[in-house]
Amino acid sequence: MSITQTIVGNGRKVVSFNLQGIDRVLPYIAKRIAWAAKLSGIKTVGPLPLPSTSKQWTVNRSPHTDKNSREQYELKVNKRLVQIDAPIQTADMFVKFVQTKLPPISATVDIKIEERVYLPTEDFYSDKRIA
Repeated sequence: MSITQTIVGNGRKVVSFNLQGIDRVLPYIAKRIAWAAKLSGIKTVGPLPLPSTSKQWTVNRSPHTDKNSREQYELKVNKRLVQIDAPIQTADMFVKFVQTKLPPISATVDIKIEERVYLPTEDFYSDKRIA
């Protein structure tokens, strides 16, 4: 099931965990979040790998001598996405669990949490027509 195929019912919340980091621990943390959600009975999508970004630098080894002697460095940022679909209270409790209790979260892994709430339509509209 992909992100576009997620069907959300009324009174539910979809939470997206966007993880990015330079560490090899990133796939483990994404799997751990998805595993904890599945154990809680929450419908999950992911972890989905997102496109990685890389930045490269070339530096002279010595500033005063040979220009043919250089060092090359690369920083690669990997990204993963985990989505959950749950009732509002359950989703809030799970987000709090991930923020506080889920060990180990590395210092090189950044987690951004995006929440979307879907409320019942009966609260906003009625069947009565005003004319």
